[in-house]
Amino acid sequence: EDVIFMRRIMAFHRSIFLVVILVVLDGVEGLLLQKTTTTRLQQQKTRRTTMMNANRNNKNGLFPNSMSVTQADVDTFVRQTGQVNPSKAAIGVPAAWQCRHGFPQAFALDPLPNSQNNGGTTARLNSGLLKLTCPLLVRAVDQLEDEKFIPTWNEQHLQLGSQSNHNNEWQLHCQTAHARHSTVRQELLSDDDQKSIVEQKLGPRGAMAFYQAGVAGSSLGSHYTDLKCLHAWLADSLFFDVDNGGPIGTAIRQEFHERGIDPTGTLTCAALCNPNSLTSADPPKPRNKQRLRTSKETLRRKRRKHEQNDPKEIL
Repeated sequence: EDVIFMRRIMAFHRSIFLVVILVVLDGVEGLLLQKTTTTRLQQQKTRRTTMMNANRNNKNGLFPNSMSVTQADVDTFVRQTGQVNPSKAAIGVPAAWQCRHGFPQAFALDPLPNSQNNGGTTARLNSGLLKLTCPLLVRAVDQLEDEKFIPTWNEQHLQLGSQSNHNNEWQLHCQTAHARHSTVRQELLSDDDQKSIVEQKLGPRGAMAFYQAGVAGSSLGSHYTDLKCLHAWLADSLFFDVDNGGPIGTAIRQEFHERGIDPTGTLTCAALCNPNSLTSADPPKPRNKQRLRTSKETLRRKRRKHEQNDPKEIL
């Protein structure tokens, strides 16, 4: 009995020791995160000032209203999303960040990765130009989409017969945003070699649809009837509608407010974004893993193959 009692005492002491070690490590990480947050916020201010004093435009590979991407940003994107290749395709971060810890919450994607630097290409084009990365915001938007806010807002604000008093405002905003994304995509891929790569991959008709695609890569026919992806619309508002939010960004933020979600982050969420954090990464699960299995994608691939094999049928 004495031996059992002593073992229990030793086990209890070990447990206390482990708890103390964890508390100390947590405190050390907290201090490090606080210090790095201050540094990031200072760097962010410097980058904004530099951008304001420089002539930034699409021709040098930057998305409108963005700052150039640093390696630290890429490391953050990988930590936030768990995705390496999309993170490496980043060409801009919002000029007006809202994260309280100084991390970017979204980034702009090169529609043809590596094309801005050396004319290279990859196996996949990016029809969507923006990616929401903040894990807190991504999960919050996931919840809105799970609760069918896309079809609800489509019916209330975009589709014909809508009874909403804000119908015109939403449609006008969508029209402006879709046109902006289409224009940016065409300007980013204005080089003849880039155009040739796109046409080789998609065929002439597919290339035209690719250039005309709007927010989230939405097709021209659905521009004014389907929001498609609230993540992309929130990312768009981070680039373009920081002051007034636009009707879609405002609606999303209002839902956040009603749920007690602070879009600037929480006191402890920095660990989700900091590549140097001692905790394990916890990126949200991608929502489009089954994209290639959908009937829509199958039809698109069949159409592309038909166009490539029978160019006479291309209008």
